[in-house]
Amino acid sequence: MSTIAPNGYTIRLELIKMAQSMLEQDWHAQRDGLIQEWNASREVYAGETAPRDLKPFPTLKPFPSEEEIIKKAKVLNEFINTK
Repeated sequence: MSTIAPNGYTIRLELIKMAQSMLEQDWHAQRDGLIQEWNASREVYAGETAPRDLKPFPTLKPFPSEEEIIKKAKVLNEFINTK
């Protein structure tokens, strides 16, 4: 069984995929945390008629853009290329 060394295009594609995955995971984690906090603020406790600390729906940051993904991929590439 022979293994073929990845070429530059394959490496760049993998870096893009990795950067996209990292940024999307961060975005989802932040969104989930904000929504969980918002849901908790809507909680009505036993014996009470209204939420204690009702907060407005959180403003979510935009989903990672192509430019942000490329920028992150460049950072990963720099890390890989440092000796």
